[in-house]
Amino acid sequence: MINRLGGLLVPDELLGGIIINEILVDPSGSTGDFDTDGNGTASPTDEYIELRNVSDTPINISGVQLWDAGSDNWFTFPPNTVLQPGAHALVITGVQTGGSLPAGGPNDLAFDAGRSSALLNNGGDNVVVLDPDSNTYIQATYNGDALDDPTAGGSNYEGFPSTATRIGDGEDFGSDIDGFSIQRGPGDTFINDQTPTPGSQNVCFCDGTLISVADGEIPVEDLVPGQLVHAIDQGLTPVVWIHSRELSVDEVNANTKLRPVVIAPGALGHGLPRRELRVSQQHRMLVCGKIAERMFDSSEVLVPAKALTDIDGIEIRAVSSALTYFHIALPRHSIVLANGAPSESFYPGKQALAALSDAARDEFLTLFPELGDGNLASYGPARTLVTVRRAQKLAIRHRKNQRELVNKFH
Repeated sequence: MINRLGGLLVPDELLGGIIINEILVDPSGSTGDFDTDGNGTASPTDEYIELRNVSDTPINISGVQLWDAGSDNWFTFPPNTVLQPGAHALVITGVQTGGSLPAGGPNDLAFDAGRSSALLNNGGDNVVVLDPDSNTYIQATYNGDALDDPTAGGSNYEGFPSTATRIGDGEDFGSDIDGFSIQRGPGDTFINDQTPTPGSQNVCFCDGTLISVADGEIPVEDLVPGQLVHAIDQGLTPVVWIHSRELSVDEVNANTKLRPVVIAPGALGHGLPRRELRVSQQHRMLVCGKIAERMFDSSEVLVPAKALTDIDGIEIRAVSSALTYFHIALPRHSIVLANGAPSESFYPGKQALAALSDAARDEFLTLFPELGDGNLASYGPARTLVTVRRAQKLAIRHRKNQRELVNKFH
C-alpha cells in the first residue's frame, strides 16, 4: 500500500503526484455537522472527495474520473483542469440552493457533481480515481469496507475498463465520525476527529507579532534559529525552525480561510494581548480557568483562535495589505508569549504537517525524523488540544458568565 521515498512514507499516486487527500462521508450527525456549501444546512450532499497534487510540477487532471460501486462514473474533471503543486481539487456531491463551492487556497479547485442525493455509503465504501488515458487508477476504502475490484465490471462498476491497472494496493482511510472528515496526515496516517478542511490550513503568527525573548520582545519576522524565546514551561528555549508564507491582499481577501483572526488589546483578559494580535484561524491560544477545568478536566487548554469569535474584540478580518504567516518551532511543543498573550509554538500534528509544502515538511522532519510516523508523544502537546466545536462552546460559556479567557497566568 505504501511506497518509500527518501525514507518517508508516501501514499499511492496517480499521474505521478495525485493522491486521495480527504473524504467527508457524513456531514451531519449526533457528533457534529459540517455545511460544506455554506447554505446554512449540513446536508447529505455536503459530502466530498478531495484530491491533492503532492508533486513539484503542475498535473493535468482533465478527464480523470471518480467512480463508485453502484453509481459508476459519477464525476469527470472537465477539459483544461490543471492542478498546481500542493493544490487541492475538491468535488462536492451536490451544492444546494443558496450554497456555493467552498474556497480553498490560491490554486485550489472546487467542483459540483450536481447530484441531488448522497453518494458515499456511510456504512463503508470505496473511492476510485481513474485516469482513462494511462488506464491506471488509485483506490481507497473507509469504515471497514472490503477493497473492490472495479475491473470486474458488472452492475457495480459498469463501463470501467477491464484492463486498467491499480497503482499500489489501495489505502484504508479508517473509520469516519459524523460531521468530521477523514484527513490524510504524513505518509499513511489519517485523522478522523477534526473539522473538515477543504483547502489548505495555516497554523501560525502574522508578521508584526512581538515574541518575548531573553532581552525583551522581537518581531516574529526577525527571529532566527538558535534565538532564545520565553516558553512558559521551559523558560528560555531556542528556536529550531522557522517557516513563512507570504500572501497578497487579493489572495487573503478572496479566501476567507486565509484571513487572520484579530484579537483586540485586552480581549483575552488581564490586559492581554497588550497590543492587537493577528494569528491564523487554526492557531491555538491558551485559555485558563474554572470553565475549562469543568469542561476538559484541565484548567489550561489550547483552542483554535477562530473558535473564539463570539468573544467581544475577537474577529476574522479582511486585510488591506499583504501579510506573512510564520511558523516557529521549538525543541518541543510550547507556549510562548505573543504580544504578551500565551499562544502555542508550531505543533506538528497530522493536519499541520500535511498543510506544509513538501519542501517545508521535509525540512522539518529532517530536524525531527522521529515525528515522521506521527509519534508525537515525546514532542507534545503542551496542553490539552480542543476541537473547534468544543472550543466554541467554551467561548460561549465564557461570554455568558462574563469570564475572562485568561483569568490566571504564570
